[in-house]
Formats: sequence, structure tokens, C-alpha cells
Amino acid sequence: MALLEDDFDEALQRYRRGVFTDADVTACAGLSGRSIRQLLKVGAVQTVSGERGAGHIRKFDSKTLKRLVLVSALNRAGLSLTLAGQMAYLLPDDDHLYEQCDPINVLFDTTQRVDPRSGLPPRLAKPRFDWFDPDKPGTTDPENDRRLAIYDGRFVALLQPGREPLIYGDLRKGGTEFVSWWPFRSHTSAIFLSTDADVGPKWEDPLIPANRINPRFLNYREERHDGDDDPLMLAARAAAERPVFTTNINLSLALRLALRCYLGLEPRSAIGTN
Repeated sequence: MALLEDDFDEALQRYRRGVFTDADVTACAGLSGRSIRQLLKVGAVQTVSGERGAGHIRKFDSKTLKRLVLVSALNRAGLSLTLAGQMAYLLPDDDHLYEQCDPINVLFDTTQRVDPRSGLPPRLAKPRFDWFDPDKPGTTDPENDRRLAIYDGRFVALLQPGREPLIYGDLRKGGTEFVSWWPFRSHTSAIFLSTDADVGPKWEDPLIPANRINPRFLNYREERHDGDDDPLMLAARAAAERPVFTTNINLSLALRLALRCYLGLEPRSAIGTN
């Protein structure tokens, strides 16, 4: 797909402003207007302005856009829209995933000052990855991609290159309810697993509006299953080692394809609508 350099730069400038409409979400995340309205109604997501209803153009920030991409990917894998919203929000260390796949971080030297004319930092001589190369198609990157796996329709794990699977929850009630095995209460990944009572829940984050979703929507339940002799953890590890079937979702690729679509590097037809 041919793309003029000026058009690409303009798309990057729009992206860096960090404001996205329903149309952007539909085109890039693959969520229909009806699905977006449903997620707003149940409290899974919020707009920048808070405006809703006919006649209003809803606007979302970049973190919400990326989270909605994951919601769409999980929904396509067979999870209900509500459950997909809960699991996307409760994904361990999601900020790192969003930052790693961000085109500004990949293509530009973000430690330098922004050019007031372009609204962009200086370009890196060599991009950190080739993920947003206009001359290359979007594809998998086994050395860097993060994936979510669901073993035997039950145990939920985050798969990261070079690490053991992080099994952090399980699905119950016929795959309609998610129960976390980790305390999702930290505002930062550095203390993500903290059980300190002074650490506020993620949904009360004072600094990041996208995190302040309706806690009722989360239907959050937490159980500790981190012991080596814990029966549920033993069952989860056995399932991970010899699963009868696995649902495998490449979270990194889903994000990159969606952002490539926004930047004009992928046709909109590459992202279906659900």
C-alpha cells in the first residue's frame, strides 16, 4: 500500500495529539458503534469529554484506544464483550505493552524536544523496530510479541518471550467470569504485585483518566493461588504443559495492526468489525 511521506507524517502528528473518535475506534480496533455504546453503557470505558448520546462526537485518549483494540481481539476469540473488557483492563503490566507498540516510541527520539512546527520529536536514524515501516507489511515478531493464552478454556496466562507463562487467573461459570490470582491494585508496574494496603486500586488512579473506569463493571474478584503446592496452580501448570486446546491471542500484533491502520499503512479491510 503506497503512502506518501507527507501523509505518513501528518498521520503521526494526528496520532501524537492523542484524541480519537468513534470512527477511529471502528476503523482501527474493529469495534462497531453498537459495541462501543455497549461498553460505555456498562462502564467499561469512558470518553475524554464525557459526552454521550446523539449529536455528540465521542473522543477517546490513546490508552483507551489501545485497550479497545485488545477488547476487540479478545471478543473475536470468543469472549463476551463484557468479559473482554474486564480482561483487557486487568492485563498485567499493560502500560509496558502499550508503550512498546507505540509508533512514536518506535520511530522517534522521545528524549529530545518536540519540533514546534511538526509537533514531533526528531526521528531516530534507525527505528527501534521495523513495525511501522511503510514498505513492509505488519507481521508477527516472535522475539518481542506478548500473547495471551487460555488453556483448556479455563486458565489465563500472559506469555512473554524468554519467560515462563504468567498464569494470573481463571475463567469460571462456563467461561463467563474471570477471577484474578493477582492483586490488581497498583498504579505502576513497578509495584504491580504489591499487597500494601496503602496502594490504591488501579481504577482509582489519580493520574491516568483511562484507568478510572467504573469498578462495578470489573466485577473484580481476587484469590491467591501462588503457592507451589496450591491445587489450582498445580492444575494450571499441568494444563499449560499439556493443554487439550489453547486459545492464543497475539496482543502485540493486534495493537500494531490497528495502529498501522490508523497511520494508513494497512487497509481498513484488514481490520474486521465486530
